[in-house]
Amino acid sequence: MTTATLFAPKVRYTSTDESQFDAMMTWRAELELAQLSEDDTPIVLAGHAEFLIIRVGEHPIGDLLDSLSQDAENFAELFDDDDVAYSVQEQFDDSPFNRILIITAVSIASPLRGHDLGAWLVAEIIDRMASPLDTLVLLYPHPLDQPASDAAEAAAVEALSRHWQRIGLQPVGDGILGQATAYRYLSDARATLKAVADLHISVPTSLIRKEAPDMYPRHVVINDEPGPPTGLRLVRD
Repeated sequence: MTTATLFAPKVRYTSTDESQFDAMMTWRAELELAQLSEDDTPIVLAGHAEFLIIRVGEHPIGDLLDSLSQDAENFAELFDDDDVAYSVQEQFDDSPFNRILIITAVSIASPLRGHDLGAWLVAEIIDRMASPLDTLVLLYPHPLDQPASDAAEAAAVEALSRHWQRIGLQPVGDGILGQATAYRYLSDARATLKAVADLHISVPTSLIRKEAPDMYPRHVVINDEPGPPTGLRLVRD
């Protein structure tokens, strides 16, 4: 069996533009690995996370979440109008919140699980996208696939809750995990995951294929001046 070696994880961020409100932005973070090759170093998509960022005090947060998916709406009970609910705020009494970062989904390709790539990905998202002193980070640990039974679902949720607490999150209410960036728990947990960036993972080459074309191909406006055609760009006001 021929295998490929994947290494050097990095994160590529894309705004998904699903929100109709200025107070909220939705994002997708793709986990990319380099593939060790004699001729080239192709990039392999290994997983992704979906998340959103809300500015506190600008719009009723329940309405913002309701405008998205059920996964997002699960967090609505943690808020009161346009602010964090008192029952949550009192758990972080010395940390005012001006921004909310909610992780709504995390998925890692099954051949790559067991290497802490998902935890590393979320820790990197928090470090890059949360402000360092006034952000509340939230995550609801639930399986993306429908479990076979209620007992299986409960076991999966319990296992996922333990897993995500490893990145510095703690229970804040009704199965949801959260943490304030003003505390060191998140940054300390990210430091413990630093070794993930140095991993070399072998997977069968039969499990790697070329990505399908973009579902939404774009055209580009080219320069009408003489010279090689290039995309339109702003060079002066």
